[in-house]
Amino acid sequence: MPDRMSEKDLNQLINMLEWESSSNDNHPDIFLSETQLVDDSDGRLLVRADKIFVQDPLPGGSPAVISGVLPVVIQVNGVKITSPTEVTSEDTIEWEISEPPLYGITISEDKLLAFFTLYSPKRYAWNLNDHYAVSWLEITATMNTEVEVGHLTLNKVISDFEKKSITQNLNISGIHAELQNPSYQPIPVANGRAAVPGENARMELFFAENIIDSEFNEIGGQVDYRSHLRIPSVVRGEVIARKIPVVEGIPGYDVHGEILYPQQPTDIIVIAKDQTVLLANNEIRALREGRPRMTGDKIKYFDICTSYTVPGNVNIKTGNILFSGDVIVRGNVEDNMIIESLGNVYIAGNVHNSTITATGSILIRGNVANSKLYSGYFGVMYNRIYISSQFLIEEVKVLQKAAGLLTQAVENRKQSVKYGQAVLLLLESKFKKITQVIRELLTVLTHVQASFHHDLEQITHFLNVFLNPIQLVDFLNESSLSGFINSLVQLHSGVARMQETKVEVNMGKSQNTTIKSNGDIIIHKDGIVQSDLFSSGNITFLSPASVCRGSRLEAGGTISAYLVGGESGAQSYLKAKRSVTIRKMYLGKITIDRYSADITEPVENMVFDSDTIRKMAKI
Repeated sequence: MPDRMSEKDLNQLINMLEWESSSNDNHPDIFLSETQLVDDSDGRLLVRADKIFVQDPLPGGSPAVISGVLPVVIQVNGVKITSPTEVTSEDTIEWEISEPPLYGITISEDKLLAFFTLYSPKRYAWNLNDHYAVSWLEITATMNTEVEVGHLTLNKVISDFEKKSITQNLNISGIHAELQNPSYQPIPVANGRAAVPGENARMELFFAENIIDSEFNEIGGQVDYRSHLRIPSVVRGEVIARKIPVVEGIPGYDVHGEILYPQQPTDIIVIAKDQTVLLANNEIRALREGRPRMTGDKIKYFDICTSYTVPGNVNIKTGNILFSGDVIVRGNVEDNMIIESLGNVYIAGNVHNSTITATGSILIRGNVANSKLYSGYFGVMYNRIYISSQFLIEEVKVLQKAAGLLTQAVENRKQSVKYGQAVLLLLESKFKKITQVIRELLTVLTHVQASFHHDLEQITHFLNVFLNPIQLVDFLNESSLSGFINSLVQLHSGVARMQETKVEVNMGKSQNTTIKSNGDIIIHKDGIVQSDLFSSGNITFLSPASVCRGSRLEAGGTISAYLVGGESGAQSYLKAKRSVTIRKMYLGKITIDRYSADITEPVENMVFDSDTIRKMAKI
């Protein structure tokens, strides 16, 4: 049952009815508007003196429909309505005002600052707008600024900050000033203290990681590599590097008083290998004269690189060269030769139809034709020891699993077989490639053994066992096969660790040659023809007369060239991450990052970057 109306409210309603009827004699029914018919059977809604009155519909009519216009919120039978709702006199209709708070407290994303924003220092009363009787009514209200119903106090604000656990360095005077002279703008009223980041460990090197002067110079008909190439060299006892230890950060705190821990700085593991020593004061000293080098990524290895010098040409008489250090060739590299260096390669003459891999840099005074040059990371990836050991690791693991299955199958038949015999049968039937690769790897290791830093005695012993069926059957078991795999892993990772960080390929001219370097590629003479160049760094042509014809160039940084293409129509494709600079280009394609443009007419003195290419693509 609806609540009964008080006598006072009834009298107020009667007074209004009398006033309405006196001013509107032709329409004594207050529930009807001037435009509505008296006999309309729908229900009615009326708003007077902040109250909502409902008249039920006549037979055949529809109930009245009510809704609220914000900030008015209507409740029907204790439930807030969000859409127009039918009501009758049996329903309990209540209203309230939904107002924004008088102020707001916000915290920065890093939780180091808290802000106070004042929206209004006072709260005022609201009155419903009177409305004549209608069947569909949207309830509205107006603020009454003459009637104050609430006042914001400093204590109330501070209490709310404390409830949010914001107490660190709370600026109470700032809050008070805003309440007295509102700016209605966010003002910082509490602050934490940011954590002070630490410093990562780093290496301070006292030698150049690359060749400072890449020109080859002759004195008295001889190439003085150490002096004129300025290959970094140290003497015994010299400090070659120093590790700067990590500096721990300082914790801070946020506006809630919670501790903010700085990110843990990254340390560097330093290992002093051949002919170097790591002292207690974090200095690395050389134990003999030679070229110092640092290899590795997360773990930094230091050693003094040895060098192997070929006084003349590299040819069938000298054989292929595989050396764990720098290789210096005073002559040419002739047809079908291989130079594999776990260091740098220096060549005074030309290279023809050969493959050169170096975990460091490759510097060639003359020209390169029909060859492959791999430097740094690629020198590791194309190294025969690296490739062969990787293949054997994968295949021998499969062989080990197959041998286990075979011996288990034999045991299930209540029979027995030697583990080595099972492996031998699998090698002769399903894993023939393993024996072939073992022979190749053993041949390579025979040439490098005298100078290779890794202890090869154990790995060569295992390789020879696999080539001797009698020893294989008698000696091999599952444990020793696992030992063989571990030796291969150490050999494989040992080559990978020899990759130097700052490398380059430097040559005079190339034709029909593939060059890959995880550093820069520098062409210091005539240029390149029908060659593929890939550099993780920059590709630079030094001579203004150098050309680039019929070639593909890709650089992780920039490409700087002079004459690209020619009137004969040999196209070149230049792709760089940052920019391509050319003096003249006839025909080809340029790609910067993800954007490409075809060059169909000669262009001169251009610097192409991503913006330039995008504009060209729109034309």
